[in-house]
Amino acid sequence: MALSSKECIQVNQALFTLAHAYESRRAESERQHPTGLNLSDRAVLMVVGQSEPVNSRQLATIMDINPGTISVYVQRLVKRKLVQREQDQDDRRNWWLRLTKAGQAAYQETIDGTILYTRDLLFVLDEQEQQTLRQLLLKVSHSQGFDWQ
Repeated sequence: MALSSKECIQVNQALFTLAHAYESRRAESERQHPTGLNLSDRAVLMVVGQSEPVNSRQLATIMDINPGTISVYVQRLVKRKLVQREQDQDDRRNWWLRLTKAGQAAYQETIDGTILYTRDLLFVLDEQEQQTLRQLLLKVSHSQGFDWQ
């Protein structure tokens, strides 16, 4: 049986609450230990770190973000020397994105913070519930075209 309208609204509210809690936690962490990286910066770092080498077009597709917006995000990270562009030797029109040494450190800090936050968030669930939630979220993500690693 499909969810009732009220249940659909509850799921939507729960997802919003989780997204808001994550953004709030990241903002608080940034206030306590300023890095100058916002949520978008960290999201791009995570995807580049997991997918490198990747070009901007691939990055936009993976993240389902407008190519123009991705370009702005990438430029900001290049300017901060966290991401570098390397011209493809076979196709000089293509530029590959890779993390710099500083970008790798920022990526690892982002991953570590994400793991810590996720464990803190899910402590109310037992191990089986955590695995079930993970499987369900991945299933929904895959149905939307996302193939997270």
